[in-house]
Amino acid sequence: MIRLNNKTKLIIAMVLTIIGVYFGFQYILPLFAPFVIAYFIAWILLPVVKFLTEKLKFPRVVSAILSLGVLGSLVVWALCYLGNIFIKQLIILLQNMPIYLSILSGKIDSLCNSFDNFFGTKLGTVRGMFDDHFETMIVVVRNDIMPSITTKSLNIVISIIGMIGIILITLVSALLLMKDEAAYKKSFRSSVLYQDIHLITGKLSETGVAYLRTQVILMAIISVICTAGLLIIKNKYAMLIGIGIGLFDAFPMLGSGAILIPWSIISLFNQDVFSAAILMTIYFIIMFVRQFVEPKLLGNRIGIKPVFTLMSMYVGFKLFGLFGFILGPLGLVIIITIVKETEIRLAYREETNY
Repeated sequence: MIRLNNKTKLIIAMVLTIIGVYFGFQYILPLFAPFVIAYFIAWILLPVVKFLTEKLKFPRVVSAILSLGVLGSLVVWALCYLGNIFIKQLIILLQNMPIYLSILSGKIDSLCNSFDNFFGTKLGTVRGMFDDHFETMIVVVRNDIMPSITTKSLNIVISIIGMIGIILITLVSALLLMKDEAAYKKSFRSSVLYQDIHLITGKLSETGVAYLRTQVILMAIISVICTAGLLIIKNKYAMLIGIGIGLFDAFPMLGSGAILIPWSIISLFNQDVFSAAILMTIYFIIMFVRQFVEPKLLGNRIGIKPVFTLMSMYVGFKLFGLFGFILGPLGLVIIITIVKETEIRLAYREETNY
């Protein structure tokens, strides 16, 4: 019988953990996602439920319904308020789209003429090539993409109905968890795998929640900074673009600089020095926030070097899409926690054998 050394066992444990995390996120998590979300909603509202039950002597079911109703109302109000502003700015953008397309066409004409002069070709040659490629792209969109969108419209409606069902299941699950919190907690603690699961969930509750909270706060701060800066230069779509940049900045391989720096350069070419200065100021403020505020919010709780967090976000994005930005770092925390615990147990066994 081959006896494996601790290093080999640790490598095997790491490989098996990585495979387990991947299959868990890919195939198991989607099945239990509504109940995971319900758990976090219940976890957030439990202090309110306890206050209403213990201090104001409300029945626990009434406390749970009231707290869930207030939270839902606040979320719906915020979404409606921000959505109203967002839609108004989007409508203005769509109404002005012909003007912007006309300006863009003029800029393309000027750029194509510059290329013609540079290469010594007849005026209109580069523009003709551009138009040919543009017409080809329009044909592809009309013949391939638009029919696909039309045929999938029914699937979109079905997906929306399914989403409403998932939301209802999540809310009912959160209500049940808040109503019988003690019973569920006792049942879970009596399970065979409680100690092993609690080890991972305890680490995740410390690091994962800190990471998620930090990202949400940073996106909110960056969106506010961008919106305020764009209001200074009197941009009609300040909120629309500000929220977009806030979300875009969460992408580690892109960031807000991919939008703000080219925009400021274009403003300089258009001799709008004030707008260029404001845009660059926004960018430097965002950089400051990322460099100094993020470490303060996270502290040492996540226990992972920033470059590894960045790598995990990128790998998560490649494997799981947009949700990978959240799942990547959480998966890394799970892997590191299990591997470290395995290493401790192997070292303990080796010591006891001696």
